[in-house]
Amino acid sequence: MQVPANYNSNLAYDLSRFDVAEQEKQNAHRREKQEQAKQEIQMNSRSVSRSGSKLKIILAGSVVFAALCAVNIQLTAADDWARKVTEQQQALTAAQEEHSLLQSKLDSKVANTGYIEEYATAALGMAKVQNTQIQYLSVNTESLIEVNADGDGTIFDSISGWFGDMMEYIGL
Repeated sequence: MQVPANYNSNLAYDLSRFDVAEQEKQNAHRREKQEQAKQEIQMNSRSVSRSGSKLKIILAGSVVFAALCAVNIQLTAADDWARKVTEQQQALTAAQEEHSLLQSKLDSKVANTGYIEEYATAALGMAKVQNTQIQYLSVNTESLIEVNADGDGTIFDSISGWFGDMMEYIGL
């Protein structure tokens, strides 16, 4: 309890308040405590290393890594599809160019048939067939199948057949 300055009482004075040596000891003790406090590493009460949740850090890191991998896979797949679309567009363009080239060749061939008709009528004296000149024939024949009986013969039959073929080849 603190005594007011104008309080007149018969209480004894606290002489330790006026002792310089004692005050220096207390100040030195306070300074040592302050220096020790400065040297000590002060951790936040919510620090991860203080709370002991290293498992949470590993789990969070693995979740972030998995998310990055998923994004990378998705972007890689999108790039693959874009590349395939580009390749197909290039193939389509090449096919259209080839179609145009073949169409022009076909047109030039069709135009040349007129030249062939002119040459046939003028130089060779040919004439185009009229519809009255066309005659259709129908032939009634049976379908015939001939079977070769060479597989059933003996060795002598095959030798005689070979000899006959040779004579025919020579022309006798």
